[in-house]
Amino acid sequence: MSGTYFFLQPVLAHDRSWVALNWQPASLHSIDSTEFTQCFNQSAIAPLAKILPLVMPVNPEYLHNPEFVDTFEKEPVLLVLPPGCLDNESILQQCRDLQSRGVQLALQIDSPETLHRVPFPLFGSIRLDALMARQDFSVLDMIYASDTGFRKIATSVDSYSIFDWLKSKGAEWSDGFFLTTPNPELRRDPQLVLAKLLKLLNLIKHDGETRDIEAVFREEAKLSYNLLRLVNSVAVGARTKISSFSQAIAILGRRQLQRWLQLLVYSNNMPGNAPNPLMQLAAARGRQMELLSAAIDPVPDIPDLSDNAFLTGLFSLLDVLINLPMDEILKEIALQDEVVDALVNRNGKGVLGQLLSAIVAGEASDFSRAADIFSELGINPATHAKSQVTAYYWASRINIENNS
Repeated sequence: MSGTYFFLQPVLAHDRSWVALNWQPASLHSIDSTEFTQCFNQSAIAPLAKILPLVMPVNPEYLHNPEFVDTFEKEPVLLVLPPGCLDNESILQQCRDLQSRGVQLALQIDSPETLHRVPFPLFGSIRLDALMARQDFSVLDMIYASDTGFRKIATSVDSYSIFDWLKSKGAEWSDGFFLTTPNPELRRDPQLVLAKLLKLLNLIKHDGETRDIEAVFREEAKLSYNLLRLVNSVAVGARTKISSFSQAIAILGRRQLQRWLQLLVYSNNMPGNAPNPLMQLAAARGRQMELLSAAIDPVPDIPDLSDNAFLTGLFSLLDVLINLPMDEILKEIALQDEVVDALVNRNGKGVLGQLLSAIVAGEASDFSRAADIFSELGINPATHAKSQVTAYYWASRINIENNS
């Protein structure tokens, strides 16, 4: 498989729901097209792409490779080309051929002048830096982009205010790293998803399997946090260090769990089907850490490694979800020391903290740092790619299942 690390990042729609995934290597300029095709095939990413299309920045020279074209022409992908291809007639002819075969194309915009040169509908989408759009584009430029029919994809969206501004200007898609920053509109009291509570109550009422109850908790970080806090409030004597949700459920007991959930239903006022992209991102982090922890070399001496790795990833966004400092949050629940260290000291030397740092760096487009950490942990690109695809596929289906 490819010796290059590839990274997935959620792309958001107007309502902040996941609508696509950005997919690119650590360095686009240092690999050839065969590494793209190898990673696509061997990571089994095709089923994920059918749920969330892949936005792929590519080197224009890749279009001359028949293997690359054959791999992606029938897949739900959007190939993003650099602005310089507008001056290369050979590349433009390749683009026309690809469009005739059903391939969707986008152009990276580096200036207002470039915007007005983009041939539509050859390029049905444009991708532009959010800060550049706000500083350099006039109102007329944004109106032109909308009236022409381009789908506008914004990158480097680093705050809720920038996202809202782009939305007001007609940008259809946006990257979502700003979700990991504090939301100024978020209340300090956490709200849980009603659909999750009702699903749990139904499972308990019908004596569902513990693994099915546990699966629901694994999808919702805030709900999981409150479960563990409740467990510690009813534990007798010394606080129990929890390593899995099944352990927490056993300690609490089903009857008390059911009563607790019933109370939460009545106290909850959040629409059950509201998009929750931050919850999905936390779930994806947890699943990635669970899978990748098994590949760390040498194997770390951490009890219940995979379960604690999952908890680390899932809880890594609690401070954003609940709008409280992480150290204050962790006072309410008893976790393994390694998990606490990873959540509080993400740049420390602990293995779980390093793994979390690598995943967060990949989300933030700091690909070289992420690749360095994965390599230091003994996690090769093939394992990383497969684990990431599995995690995002699982997380992408959370809202689909809620809305079915």
